[in-house]
Amino acid sequence: MTTTTMQGRKGPGAGKTSKYQAVANELVELIRSGRYRPGDLLPSEPELTRQFGVSRHTVRAALRSLYEKGLVLSQRGRGTIVQSAAIAPRYSHACDSIEDVLQYAAETPRRVLGRRRVIVDDTLAAKLGCASGYPWWEVHTCRQREAGGPVVASSLIWVPDEFGDAVARVEQSDEPLFVAIARLHGCHFARIRQAISMAQANAVEARDLGLEAGSAVMCVERRFSDERGGLVEVSRTVHPPESFRYEMTLQRVLGA
Repeated sequence: MTTTTMQGRKGPGAGKTSKYQAVANELVELIRSGRYRPGDLLPSEPELTRQFGVSRHTVRAALRSLYEKGLVLSQRGRGTIVQSAAIAPRYSHACDSIEDVLQYAAETPRRVLGRRRVIVDDTLAAKLGCASGYPWWEVHTCRQREAGGPVVASSLIWVPDEFGDAVARVEQSDEPLFVAIARLHGCHFARIRQAISMAQANAVEARDLGLEAGSAVMCVERRFSDERGGLVEVSRTVHPPESFRYEMTLQRVLGA
């Protein structure tokens, strides 16, 4: 398939346009002009990285932008497929597997806003599903669509005290905390149980998201368990409702 370069154009990041948006704009024009038609595969991420002279993270953010516009669809094992030449905006967050949670974490820059060791009281124990009186770590983070961009998620994350070494390193890496715990302690997260609901943003969440306290948000509560069923992490993440989408695939099992 023929590819194009940005020679003779303003490169990504020119003016006030962010790098990922400049790449996204170029790709939109290539789709609209017919260079890439519905059903065509876009170049791979490494090829786009070389083509535009940007980082792989920037390319992923650009492809995410095209996905949100309804222009492309990512298929595991195939790549990024042009779906339409007409923009049809989507909501921006979909997680229906452990791999999707990891991909979302990789594509949205995280900032650690605070961490502290707390003694679990009765109220928090009921939330975490553990006994009160024991120490846990509480980590406050937010995620952005791009570095320096608007906050799209505000999170409180709790992990048992025994995983404090992973918490101590949380600001040194972008990997999810439960992945760091698995790597450092040799436990393997096998299950994520999540509940999705409408909620009201508390004062901290509202400040993170630039909303008024009490504003409606989409709330995702997740419980990460290892292969033995032990809790590795519990998290509460809230999103502005206009930037959240949940996707699930249902398949009928015949002959069961």
